[in-house]
Amino acid sequence: MILLLLCILCNVVLAVIFKNFDRYKVDNLHAIIINYIVCVTFASVLLGESAVPADVLSKPWLPYSVALAFLFITGFNIMALSFQKSGVALTAIIQKMSLIVPASVAIAVYGEPLGWYKAIGIAAAVVAIFLVNIPPKESKTKFSFFQPLIVYPLVTFVLSGIIEVILFYVEVEGIVGTESAYFTATSFGTAAVFGVVFALGKYLKDRRTPGVKELIGGITLGLPNYLSIYLLVVLLAKGWEGSILFPLNSIGILVLTSLIGFIFYKEHPDRMKVIGILLGVGAIVMLSLA
Repeated sequence: MILLLLCILCNVVLAVIFKNFDRYKVDNLHAIIINYIVCVTFASVLLGESAVPADVLSKPWLPYSVALAFLFITGFNIMALSFQKSGVALTAIIQKMSLIVPASVAIAVYGEPLGWYKAIGIAAAVVAIFLVNIPPKESKTKFSFFQPLIVYPLVTFVLSGIIEVILFYVEVEGIVGTESAYFTATSFGTAAVFGVVFALGKYLKDRRTPGVKELIGGITLGLPNYLSIYLLVVLLAKGWEGSILFPLNSIGILVLTSLIGFIFYKEHPDRMKVIGILLGVGAIVMLSLA
């Protein structure tokens, strides 16, 4: 449970850092690329050797690592586009509901038991995500599931779900084995390479290069980002059920991020958000009982 709490905390730290990116006008893509490089550096220091092994091309997990890397950087760009085209609320709701995908795979494909506690917990988590992220009535933000640009949030949902399924699959099938740290670091290192390709295309368009703000942002992202993925893989390796771990992780992030927003950023909760947080707490209790 301590590792799960640490994983949730790392994700919350990431959310807080990204929130400040907008305030300080940090270029997200450049900071993300630097962050991936920091992830690999941190893992190498932790291991006392290169986190990307010399025989990486012969590793059975390499194709999955490359797929994750592509999804990391592609998902980031599509999510950014979704926030711009479809709105923050709709994107946040649909993206966070990706917990349904690995939970469903774990139950339907790998035969993890469902049970009433788990079923109610997952359902409560989904409703909580909706209530916490939907804008209040007095907000100028327009929200609707039925809009032409819903394709962007849906693609974000699919990519997020696939990432979690890959993490679940490589552990359940024993593909990663004891090399979780190397697998995670290689994924981030490859994502950095993909990111540089994206950045070059962007540079040809706007001629913008990374500055001090992007460097600082990328460095601060590195450690929590690496741990947020690595700890999930470790928890799965320790025998956690995917149908419990992914919903618990998502709803834990939601509840803690919301509380931090209320306390430190003076985000005044409306009645729906309060109900959503209480439902989220209830979901955590039910999933813990499961």
